[in-house]
Amino acid sequence: MKIVKLLEIISLVDVGIFTFEYGLGYFEKCNIHGNRISGIEVKNHANPVVFRCDVHHGQTGGIYVHEKGRGQFTENRIYNNAFAGIWITSHSEPTIRKNEIFTGQQGGVYIFGEGRGVIEQNNIYGNALAGIQIRTGSDPIVRLNKIHDGLHGGIYVHEKGKGLIEENEVYGNSLAGIWVTTGSSPILRKNRIHSGKQVGVYFYDNGHGLLEENDIFNHLYSGVQIRTGSNPKITRNKIWGGQNGGVLVYNNGAGVLEDNEIFDNAMAGVWIKTDSHPVLRRNKIYDGRDGGVCIFTKGRGLLEDNDIYRNAQAGVLISTESHPTLRRNRIFEGRAAGIEITNGATATLEGNFLFNNKFGGLCLATDVRPILRENRIFDNQNAVERAVSRGYCLFKISSCTSFPMHDFYRCVTCNTTDRNAICINCIRVCHKGHQVEFVRHDR
Repeated sequence: MKIVKLLEIISLVDVGIFTFEYGLGYFEKCNIHGNRISGIEVKNHANPVVFRCDVHHGQTGGIYVHEKGRGQFTENRIYNNAFAGIWITSHSEPTIRKNEIFTGQQGGVYIFGEGRGVIEQNNIYGNALAGIQIRTGSDPIVRLNKIHDGLHGGIYVHEKGKGLIEENEVYGNSLAGIWVTTGSSPILRKNRIHSGKQVGVYFYDNGHGLLEENDIFNHLYSGVQIRTGSNPKITRNKIWGGQNGGVLVYNNGAGVLEDNEIFDNAMAGVWIKTDSHPVLRRNKIYDGRDGGVCIFTKGRGLLEDNDIYRNAQAGVLISTESHPTLRRNRIFEGRAAGIEITNGATATLEGNFLFNNKFGGLCLATDVRPILRENRIFDNQNAVERAVSRGYCLFKISSCTSFPMHDFYRCVTCNTTDRNAICINCIRVCHKGHQVEFVRHDR
């Protein structure tokens, strides 16, 4: 086996090091840079060892493994290449371990054309495109990497990409931490995905796969987004600290969310919008700074056996022509209503327990008629009724974080409009003796 150490390979016409047809070789502490196609090319079952080399400023890519190439690439610095730091394609299976892959003018590691391989314990950062991109039937193992501070996303899986992606730390990227799209179905397990400038994990355009036992937290958008025909399984994750909510399902998204903890998000724990129809089962959705689950704009879905509690707004808010089914949920200790239904929406409610909520267990706007079967509603605080009995103006007990549902009236004498409606205690005090008419019961 050829052993090469401390060699400088610069500005060759084509490739710095080329191994092919079962070729081997050991390359250590070489400085490979400025090559036109790639610094290192491996193909046709070649299996070199590349250790502690610098591969940089290539006019195309850094390392190119194709046509069933292999290779062991360990503790190298791969940086500032014009295209990807590493390309893996056409059934190749290299091992990429403990490398620094950074500041590429495109991506970090690019796996396509049914590429495979092990990508393990690397530090991948500061690349102009995705830190790792997996596409066109590729199925690598991506494990124990740090993928961070990219100018684009962290990991991008598309065009029927797969892969086992586990125990990575993905953080501080400018776009989504992980994207899954166009028929892809990776397994995402035990990753820490956090502190991103957009979404944590984003499924769209028929993205699927398994999201299991991950910690997803502190994103400027939501922790998880699902849209446009995507249908992932999301199970046993912890999702918190999203500035636009925990999970957002919209534009005909689906998905099965089971046994997750979704908590301490700035907006709803789960949003379901625009013809989406996920299944939420056995989740804990709590301590949100807005509602627990908000279902808007013809949202549907099945909520079954969830614990929804201690949220600042309604445990479940259903609005704008939505029609979900809620079955055997426990909705309790909310700082507003347990379930609110308003604005032309309805629901099927079966066997739910609604208790110890501030504004009541079930609050229905005028003309809302849900299907109700065997729900138990008890020990709610009914703060609106108490405020009315004490003579408080209901608008004064409302706030930026509190919107109690109550009766709205219009004063004919003062010519108030529906938009400037008054409450029952306004009539008793400020509009005493005036002609008034009921407008609606709503929030």
